[in-house]
Amino acid sequence: MNLGSIANRRPPLEPVLPLINVVFLLLIFFMLAGQLAKKPSVEVATPVSAVANGKEQPDRLLLMLKADGQWFAGDGKQPLTDTELASLLAARAENRPAPAQQEPEPIRLLADAQVSMQQLRAHLQTLRALGVQQVRLVTREDANHE
Repeated sequence: MNLGSIANRRPPLEPVLPLINVVFLLLIFFMLAGQLAKKPSVEVATPVSAVANGKEQPDRLLLMLKADGQWFAGDGKQPLTDTELASLLAARAENRPAPAQQEPEPIRLLADAQVSMQQLRAHLQTLRALGVQQVRLVTREDANHE
């Protein structure tokens, strides 16, 4: 019997390494899956609302209206003219599946908080003239409101 070799043996390590691997993989998964909607690349001061009316639908077209009246679409960095906006809306309508083309697609509008109601009304009339029937204003919920 060799007692010296038993005394020099280290105690077995706890099986912590698989647990660390699982936690690390979960962390990566939630970091990647946690981004639900892309942030717009255009700086717009989002207006505050007292109550949110529902969750944002990231698959819908997002139009951004800056305080100076310039249109931006999605993550575009260049302002859109009315002609470019019309062609964008027409292209989105053509690319929709046939059953979905029957009902109007709501457009998400992120208007700067500095846009006056008169300006907003004029831009909404422009959208109506381009065939848009539903517009959903994107706001952020007031954290202080109870």
